[in-house]
Amino acid sequence: MYNAKAYSVASPTSPLSSARIQRRDPAEHDVQIEILYCGICHSDLHQVRNEWSGVLPTVYPCVPGHEIVGRVTKVGSAVSKFNAGAFDFILDAVAAAHDINAYLNLLRRDGNLTFVGAPEKPVPVSSFALIMGRRSLSGSAIGGITETQEMLDFCGQHNITADVEVIPIQKINEAYGRLLKSDVKYRFSIDMESLKNE
Repeated sequence: MYNAKAYSVASPTSPLSSARIQRRDPAEHDVQIEILYCGICHSDLHQVRNEWSGVLPTVYPCVPGHEIVGRVTKVGSAVSKFNAGAFDFILDAVAAAHDINAYLNLLRRDGNLTFVGAPEKPVPVSSFALIMGRRSLSGSAIGGITETQEMLDFCGQHNITADVEVIPIQKINEAYGRLLKSDVKYRFSIDMESLKNE
């Protein structure tokens, strides 16, 4: 067992604050990573504030964050690398109300849009946006290793990058406040190096 630094929340109304959480040592099928950057999205906000209590109630203390980039530091004896190809798709990580049809119309014939964001209310979809281009719509809770590798390979091959606003973890509560006000132009990304200063 070891202690990891994190930021956690104790209740739906409390701010995130520095914490230490106990983690078990990696087993044979595990990969341990050093998290370098962590994105902030509306899903984190919904989880922290227990806004999905009817479907996915939050267990406190809660350490949010599921969009990460990191460096492998340890691998279990049964871990192997996955390789996969690429495909034409849009990954929709928006967890707020938005016009999904505008994105569907950007897809090529037989393209796919996959939801990973979860808006609070249902999103209207034009059947013609799907039918006329033989497009498909799907969803994924997080995407698996294979899908993630496919996306990263595709982005690397096509020089696709993301515009982000990098912040230190100490500004997490300010970032959540801005997210609530829709005062965000790009995805927030926490530079986890800032956690080492805690």
